[in-house]
Amino acid sequence: MSSEELFLSLNSPIVQRQIRSFQFTADIIDTIGNRYREIVISLPDEKTSQGICEKLRIQQSTRVTNRMLIKQFPKLIEDSLAAESALPFHEFTSLSFEEAKRLLVADTSALEFGNASTYVMSSSNVVDNIYIPKYYDPSITSDLKRLSSTCDLFSVSDLISKRILELSTGDEIGKMAYDTGDIPFIRTTDFSNWELKHNVKQCVSQEIYDEYKDGEDVMSGDILLVRDGSYLIGSTCLLTDKDTRILFCGGLIKIRCLDREYLNENLLMALLNSYIVKRQIRAKQFTRDIIDTLGNRFPEVILPVPRKKSVRDQIANTVREIMSARVSARETIRSLAESF
Repeated sequence: MSSEELFLSLNSPIVQRQIRSFQFTADIIDTIGNRYREIVISLPDEKTSQGICEKLRIQQSTRVTNRMLIKQFPKLIEDSLAAESALPFHEFTSLSFEEAKRLLVADTSALEFGNASTYVMSSSNVVDNIYIPKYYDPSITSDLKRLSSTCDLFSVSDLISKRILELSTGDEIGKMAYDTGDIPFIRTTDFSNWELKHNVKQCVSQEIYDEYKDGEDVMSGDILLVRDGSYLIGSTCLLTDKDTRILFCGGLIKIRCLDREYLNENLLMALLNSYIVKRQIRAKQFTRDIIDTLGNRFPEVILPVPRKKSVRDQIANTVREIMSARVSARETIRSLAESF
């Protein structure tokens, strides 16, 4: 049995149903223990299997290639904003797989925190009694000033006032609502690489969904951003038309673009994943009890919007292509597993 055959078998509906039936609660978590040995796997005939596995390899390659682009994205968008050109993206995507792999940034999350520095500031500049040094990081101010030569700088609050953006948060529906149906309840750990995970942990019933859906008003093109957590704060996911039948928790901020002519969801997704924006989010991330939170400080974040429309369009198209390719490959892989 090849690794592709095993992957497709384990993700087929009949095997997933077996796994769920073997899943028992142990203390505070669920487990299948050693009952995985009881799973029965069925395989199609060799010719059919080879054809399906070849299709799988193609789709996996697409997802891996675009995953690599997402990992490198913070650096590429930063370079593009400074150069007032989408050329850094074109140069990276023109590389071979191995060449691109060698250029990948080793640890993107560490770079979100910037470089530690010592500085002096006047007490008159203290805001809202916040005495946390990172909140006033002068390197962020200087980098934003540098970007102002090619970008218009707007705080999220400014964009809300101009009716360009709209923010809202989700609901805490309570644990008793979990596992009551098949409608995903999105929490802070339920998305990665800009998209929702296919196996969301908690789902709710139609009745609970009907109770909250109008208030949450989820639409294709909305962006979810993690507000509460720790290392996940600032993570984003762009919802597609396949993701709208969901509810989401209070630890997430839903961002909607109201003026797509100036700032559409693809461009906004790019800006939210730039180092300069992620560094601001980390600077405004404080510890509350046992978890970190962005609190109500997200509107303070300043977005560097490219001044040239051509650059805005090129960057937005890059994000659109990444999302389209990954979602298409994901759905094809899911279909292959269902038919295996």
